[in-house]
Amino acid sequence: MTEKRPLEPRDLYRMRINTDPQITSDGHRIAFVQTYLDEEKNDYVSNIFLAEDGTVRQFTSGDKDSNPRWSPDGRQLAFVSKRGEKAQLFLMPADGGEATALTEQTLGAGEPVWSPDGTAIAFIAPTSTTPEAEETKDDKKPAATKIVDRASYKSDGKGYVGNRRSHVFLVTLEDKQVRQLTEGDFSDAGLSWSPDGQHLAFASNRTQRWDVSTEEDIYLIPSTGGEGRRLTSGHTFGTPRFSPDGSRIAVVGRENPDEIFFPARIYSVDRSGGDLRDELGDWDGGLGNEVMSDILNDEHQTAMDWFSDGIYFIGTERGQSNVYRAADGRVCPVTSGAHAITGFSVAADGTVAYTCADATHPADVFLLRDGQVTQVTHSNDWLDDVRVIVPERLSYTGPNGEEGEGWLLAPPGHESGKHPLLVYIHGGPQTAHGEAFFFEYQYLANQGFGVFFPNIHGSSSYGRDYQISIHGRWGSIDYQDVMAGTDAALDRSWVDPARVGIIGGSYGGYMTSWTIGHTGRFRAAVVERCLSNMVSFMGTSDGGWVWNRSFGVYPEDDVQKLWSMSPIAYVKNVRTPTLVMHSERDDRTPLEQGEQYFNALRRLGVDTRFIVFPEESHGLSRGGKPSRRIERMEHIRDWFREHL
Repeated sequence: MTEKRPLEPRDLYRMRINTDPQITSDGHRIAFVQTYLDEEKNDYVSNIFLAEDGTVRQFTSGDKDSNPRWSPDGRQLAFVSKRGEKAQLFLMPADGGEATALTEQTLGAGEPVWSPDGTAIAFIAPTSTTPEAEETKDDKKPAATKIVDRASYKSDGKGYVGNRRSHVFLVTLEDKQVRQLTEGDFSDAGLSWSPDGQHLAFASNRTQRWDVSTEEDIYLIPSTGGEGRRLTSGHTFGTPRFSPDGSRIAVVGRENPDEIFFPARIYSVDRSGGDLRDELGDWDGGLGNEVMSDILNDEHQTAMDWFSDGIYFIGTERGQSNVYRAADGRVCPVTSGAHAITGFSVAADGTVAYTCADATHPADVFLLRDGQVTQVTHSNDWLDDVRVIVPERLSYTGPNGEEGEGWLLAPPGHESGKHPLLVYIHGGPQTAHGEAFFFEYQYLANQGFGVFFPNIHGSSSYGRDYQISIHGRWGSIDYQDVMAGTDAALDRSWVDPARVGIIGGSYGGYMTSWTIGHTGRFRAAVVERCLSNMVSFMGTSDGGWVWNRSFGVYPEDDVQKLWSMSPIAYVKNVRTPTLVMHSERDDRTPLEQGEQYFNALRRLGVDTRFIVFPEESHGLSRGGKPSRRIERMEHIRDWFREHL
């Protein structure tokens, strides 16, 4: 038997990432998006593939194609494609042919939503409250002065967005005429047609101070245009979906807008906006796929739809996500297993198409029909020749007696000798490690490191109480969890207790820097895209104003409380060699957060290095330039090799 080779960073270029499976109403065809990292272009290429009668073929060739949506009769496929300056809506016959452009929006167009009769498509598209901002940039002219009135002037991954707002549009297929149905100094999101085709439901915050408000309510507008009618008031609701008879609308969100960091729920209201119901009963999981991975570019999206037998949705419990159905206040699983389902759609006969990953396989397309599961694609068979490690699920007792858990990857050859261990803390904190393929963790394990990745207090998918347990007290029981989980991993005979490192990004960067400021137990650390100073973070992050709902206060209310929860307040205690990495265009945890931490370490004489990735945003490790993703992993490997 041929020995398998170790996974290498450049294997990212071989990875095929399947997302957004869309099945026709008759269940005969599945359209899905396949993405790969193109080495020559140093970019991502995505096209729509078609699965039919046991065969899989590429359906589009635009290189930036996404969001496939079948017409109600299954004869046409609408999708989004960036074949020019901006992404636009295109249409193709189901049997193939030339793609026809449906829109020429100045700032691009979003996901297509078909009318029930198939004669029109609604979509959300950005506009600008200042038309001059939509003009083509002229490099010969000096950049325009930025004048902002709203706190929403920047967004991570997009940069400066200024006065852009998102609104509802409609294109009729017969004449390809595009009409804007909503306008104003606010944004709309999410679309759903009523079954009779008379109305569109969407989410919007139209309060006077919407840019610093967590409220979002559901509106109803005639599909012919007109004034929007607000159905709900004072909540945070989105993703509206009509019931099959059109009498009710399901929504995802929270009754109390101040509970923005609490687990979301599914509610429904009647078409007039009354009779609000919680549709999930005593179910206490997390909505959407909350399982983290560095090769799932649609993770954390909330997929939901309403069919004759109930509301179908993706839910996550204890690090694994499945499709569930809610009906009459009760929730039951549609799929089951230790895996992560990332997207799904349902045919008229109840057949479910879904994309699903597990701890040793990236996501493939599956079909659930009449209780039988069929794997439709095998897009990453090249991994059969590569060393992929099965993680061990590890439980430990947390600080309040709750059962904490994580996953442990043992390096090859761990049966003999002692090996270094890396403790990897996830971001969020409202996300979760779990049953999904994580390329970076597999790579580091292949390089001879044990990798332990726990779900500490504050993680999602373990219920409401667990998720909100650190509100107003970051760095308390979550830190105790890190230490307890590390102790559990150290029980493995192959772990060298003198060679333990810690690493994390975003909230994980916060927790890494917090931990090394409170213990000398770890021999080396990597702090990435960190939050080091809560006081300055709340004034520089693209969404800093919302974090009082998790931290408990604004700086002007209690600056000392924020300072006491800031890792930089304890930096004098750090003796651990620490690599600090940040992205230059990170608007979520801005560059100054990493700069503050590195400069303090350098002043204090700690062995440190600062790596800044130009042009990249907060999501570098999952969606940055392919070459920089590889470079980043090599920096991490080299730092731990040097210090462990």
